[in-house]
Amino acid sequence: MELVVFYFDLRGPFLFVVSAIKNIFVSLYYNDIRMHGREGLKRTTLLLGSTLTVMAGAIIAPALPEISRVYEHLPRAELLSKLILTLPALFIALLGPLAGYFIDRNGRRKVLLFSLFLYALAGTTGAYLSNIYLILAGRAFLGMAVGAMMTAIVTLIGDYYEGKARSTFMGYQAAFSSTGGLVFISTGGFLADYHWRFPFLIYAVSLIILFMAWLSVNEPVRQRSLEQIRLPGKAFFRSIPRQVFWVYALAFFSFAVFYMIPVQMPFMLSALEGTTNTQVGIAIATMNITAMLTAFNYARFKKRMKFTSVMALVYALIAAGYIIISQSGTYGLMVTGIMISGLGFGMQMANINLWLVELAPPGIRGTLVGYLNTFIFLGMFASPVLLQPLVSLSSLYTSFFLVAIILLLTGTLLVYSDRRNAWDVSTSDLGADR
Repeated sequence: MELVVFYFDLRGPFLFVVSAIKNIFVSLYYNDIRMHGREGLKRTTLLLGSTLTVMAGAIIAPALPEISRVYEHLPRAELLSKLILTLPALFIALLGPLAGYFIDRNGRRKVLLFSLFLYALAGTTGAYLSNIYLILAGRAFLGMAVGAMMTAIVTLIGDYYEGKARSTFMGYQAAFSSTGGLVFISTGGFLADYHWRFPFLIYAVSLIILFMAWLSVNEPVRQRSLEQIRLPGKAFFRSIPRQVFWVYALAFFSFAVFYMIPVQMPFMLSALEGTTNTQVGIAIATMNITAMLTAFNYARFKKRMKFTSVMALVYALIAAGYIIISQSGTYGLMVTGIMISGLGFGMQMANINLWLVELAPPGIRGTLVGYLNTFIFLGMFASPVLLQPLVSLSSLYTSFFLVAIILLLTGTLLVYSDRRNAWDVSTSDLGADR
């Protein structure tokens, strides 16, 4: 069961990460920027921007045990350290709909540029602030930046592409999000071995992407006039296809499950004798290696399967990984479980995003994507809270097993409901703006 341990010495993982970064940028240069000029740079910008989003909070995950020790003199130090990880998710959740409204009203480009700047400014606060409550305030502003950035990027993909090109690009976007997790979390683990503050410096990378976005991202043609874009009211909610609300519910559940890895695994791994922060970071990042494999091939799965069937497959793969984690007692076996669950997580983001974009009327797409991000990150924030009763009644290991059973039951229910045509969308469901 220790077959993957050779990856996790102090040199192996970083040689892998450096090689992965080189291959990604060489591929982007030759396939997009050099061959397609500004259009290629725009595609590259959207993909690289995606590396900063879903795993933004988890960049500092390997440093959590050390942060907890530094502030152990404060009441509830362990809770405060976990809030450094999860607080961005809460603010993304709270402000997601407002971000979508501003994107529809003020334009995708302006919101994207501002969010990239705020990401660097707020994300680096942990590198130079000593008061943990000020660091938490910076994490709140980071959440605002990530929410606006995610909503702008997904909305732009929906605006720029249609049909097969859209599903393919959604898969690439999910793959690059996983790539960000692999590169940034493993690098964060390496830096955390030197000092817990150093991982916060990674957030400054967004300034490079800000310059690329300024050069390449253009504002799509508006689907509605400014006078038609108002804060949501009763008529707005009546225009939303009913399936959208079920997608939101699945997004909340799916990402609450997803965030068990960055929130709980650092404490489980660091409890193993001889495990360093670097190894913790690499272990969590390995989820993104396998996630990239399925994300890059998402369009192939979607071509043969319905959205519900893809979600059922996602849940089955995550459940298999969580069962292995629940039975593991060694570093290598834990990493094996993380990697298997990553196969499911790779398709999860692409499937939920595309599902929502396909259902959303173009004129309110930004707003509905904003609400989607609310449910995604509310699930992340709620993850440790929802899991705590299971942990209190049993243990972290048993909790992973019980969540795996819930995933299998949910996947079975999705397949059953699809066979009863519960997910079919009639013309009347699509709203007047479709």
